[in-house]
Amino acid sequence: MARVSAVLAGALASLSFAVPVRAATQGCEAFKSSMLRDSGDLKADFVRPLVVSRGAGSGLDSFDLVTIAKIDGVLRCQGDNFVNFEARIATPAVSELLERFAHVQRAASMAVLGWTPARAERSVREMEAEAADYLRASEERGDVSIAGKVEEHEAGGVDLGLIWTKTDRTFIVLRNE
Repeated sequence: MARVSAVLAGALASLSFAVPVRAATQGCEAFKSSMLRDSGDLKADFVRPLVVSRGAGSGLDSFDLVTIAKIDGVLRCQGDNFVNFEARIATPAVSELLERFAHVQRAASMAVLGWTPARAERSVREMEAEAADYLRASEERGDVSIAGKVEEHEAGGVDLGLIWTKTDRTFIVLRNE
């Protein structure tokens, strides 16, 4: 009986390592602070855009990402709850802009998931390589819509997406809970 208990205890202990750890998704204010801190020489800031619409709004607060680079970005929140972040550049682009765009992707990954710089760097490089492969394959097949699309589903209900086309590159962070 003692042997069965020891085996059962060992099995339960190993199960605790098999259960994925849920990441604590940052709130909007924490995301903005982290992005601004980790954006380096991009001189990033989040500003409220002027929105003119008829009828009721979406219930979301939007903040435009402003940098010294040609990177368009928008952060959407519901109160202090992070909803999504999207950054985009036009292509073809010079290598300096591509590196700055990768820097924004790393900073956003670190801000929303609490990743280390090394973990964020590895994820961004892997996603970029996959998107480049999918874009190349899409072009070779002659798809109607030529694009390279990659997505990763992370702990805590956070999805990362990268979409490359011939005219732009878009990075998306989405909280799906």
